[in-house]
Amino acid sequence: MTDRRAARLGLVGALVFVVAQLTVGVAWSVSHDDPTVLQLTRRCLEREKGLAVEPPIGDAVAATARGGALRTVVEGNLVTISVAASAAEVERLHAGYAAPGDPGSRLDVHGRYVALWLREPSPTQRQATYDCAY
Repeated sequence: MTDRRAARLGLVGALVFVVAQLTVGVAWSVSHDDPTVLQLTRRCLEREKGLAVEPPIGDAVAATARGGALRTVVEGNLVTISVAASAAEVERLHAGYAAPGDPGSRLDVHGRYVALWLREPSPTQRQATYDCAY
């Protein structure tokens, strides 16, 4: 076997391997839906933090969050978490919660998450929601 022939054989083998990997990757992506940010957050709060999660009924601002919203109780403090799809939406949600009056430190923005607490949250309460931010 010549060097050229061995090199060609190696190149063909590598090409077959790459094509097979791409085929498997595409097939897996088509057949499996990735969870949304809200689903990941819900799963984390329920499984890792042991919290009961429910929809935020009666919250007009949270209902407009394009990424969705949820409500839970962290260490006795009710929190509504809205997930924004963009920085502009974060500002809109923040403004919506601030419009009736300044909520002060009860309103917390963390990345694309806007959290409104019933009472001022403690650092550990706030950290529980930060731990489940994606």
